[in-house]
Amino acid sequence: MLKPSQRREAMFYAKTSLFAAAVFLACFAYLKFLDIPGEVNKSVADTAIILMGLSMLISSICYYWNRFDWTIIYRKYLGLVGFAFGIAHLLLSWGAFASLFRATTWSSGAYMPALAGVVALGIFAIMAAVSNTFAASKLGGKAWRYILRTGYLAVIFVFLHVVLLKSARWVSWFTEGMKTLPSLSLLVSIFMVVVIVMRLLLWFSLWKAAKKIDQL
Repeated sequence: MLKPSQRREAMFYAKTSLFAAAVFLACFAYLKFLDIPGEVNKSVADTAIILMGLSMLISSICYYWNRFDWTIIYRKYLGLVGFAFGIAHLLLSWGAFASLFRATTWSSGAYMPALAGVVALGIFAIMAAVSNTFAASKLGGKAWRYILRTGYLAVIFVFLHVVLLKSARWVSWFTEGMKTLPSLSLLVSIFMVVVIVMRLLLWFSLWKAAKKIDQL
C-alpha cells in the first residue's frame, strides 16, 4: 500500500508522462509532415529538450506571471522525465556516442556534436541524482540550488549540439526561400534561447530587487 506522499508522487509522474507522450506525438507528427527521416529518435531528442527546458523555464514564468504558480511543482517531474528521454536518445544514437572512443573521430574534428551532447547529458545526470530531499539535506540548500542551476549550462551545450548538427540545413532552408515549415530542430533551438534569456532576465530582476532592499 502506497503512502499518501508516494501516491502524490506517482500522480505527478503520471501526469508528466502523459504530457511527455503528447509532446512526443506532436514532434513525431511534425517530422512526419515534413517527411524527415529518423523521426522516432529525433522526436525523442526534441521531447527531452522541451521537457527539461520547461523544467527550468517554469521558475522565470512563475516569477513574472503569478497565474502560473501552480506549475512550479512540476519542475522536478519535467526534468526527470525529460532526462529519461535524453537517455533514450543516447541509446538510440549509440553509434555517434561510441565514435567518441575512436581516434579518427578526434583527428577529424567530428567529435564536437556528440561531445557537446554527452557533456549536457552528464550535467543533467548530476541534476537528476540530487533531485530528492535526501540530497538536498546532505548538500545544504545553497549548494543544492547551485548544482541544479548548472542545468542552464547544460542547455547551452545542448544548443551547441543541435547547432553543430543542424545549422547547415537551417541555412539552406533560409537561402532557398523558406518554402516549407521550419525544421523542428530550429524551433527547439529558439526555445532553448528563450530558456536562457528568461533566466538572465530573472537573475537581473532578482539583483535589482536585492539592491533596492539594501538601499532601504
